[in-house]
Amino acid sequence: MYNHQLDTFIKTAELGSFGKASEELYISPPAVIQQINLLEKMCGFKLFIRTNHGVKLTAAGKLLYEDAKTIIRLSEEALSRARQLAKSLEYTVRVGTNLLYKCRMLPDIWPKVSENFKNLKIEIVPISDTRERENVFSKLGVQFDMFEGIYATAWNGNCNFLELSRTPICCAVAKNHKYAGYEKLTLNDLKDETLVMPVSGVSRELDDFRNEVSGIAANIVESAYYGLDTFTMCEMVPYILITQPVYSDIHTNLVTIPLETDRTLPYGLVYANDPSPAVKKFVGFIR
Repeated sequence: MYNHQLDTFIKTAELGSFGKASEELYISPPAVIQQINLLEKMCGFKLFIRTNHGVKLTAAGKLLYEDAKTIIRLSEEALSRARQLAKSLEYTVRVGTNLLYKCRMLPDIWPKVSENFKNLKIEIVPISDTRERENVFSKLGVQFDMFEGIYATAWNGNCNFLELSRTPICCAVAKNHKYAGYEKLTLNDLKDETLVMPVSGVSRELDDFRNEVSGIAANIVESAYYGLDTFTMCEMVPYILITQPVYSDIHTNLVTIPLETDRTLPYGLVYANDPSPAVKKFVGFIR
């Protein structure tokens, strides 16, 4: 992780002699001198004042001596943390969660997995912000290994996906909306209504649905991200939010109503392109 000439430098500085440093390091004095010469050449300044009675640090050498000890300590700590992570990835599955990506099916799946892999552990990791999908995928496989949710075709190439179920398309409306008391809606009920949907290009299934209702609905408002602001908007104005039943526990102030349509969306586990050994075991067993 660091230039090991620093070890020779520190030992020489502490002992004040190339010869004594060579004895401590079990290498020849010429080898010590060569390493110091190379280090000085790389630094571009002298590290030692050399005399017949030994060596002592220059002013710049004294500064480097203190910082070199810190560099070595930080390097060793970084290696230790990396080793611990590498070891934990053999036995730990880190599941990312937030408002949108809740663990809905994993609580039922995990006991079955743990029965077969006794040493496999699960760790829940909060996902901070998903307004930019790129932020999620930059953390996937780094801060967390997978998350549970509806798969978007726009994610192709950014991740792996294991489908667990298909979730139907529903409508969510404010509790004072004219459709709030309905047990089911038809496509004809969407006539002359304003629909709120994800932006085009995110989901092939939703794009097909958009084409189907574009001639029925009065207007389609596209939302780049389904967050609290989207749900609040649909509470305040008589819009119909195109959603899925798995999200009914998020927008609790809206009424989720089934829609008569055969269109469904894939729901399951989104995981890293280069999964850890633990994730490979986990996903392989579920398959």
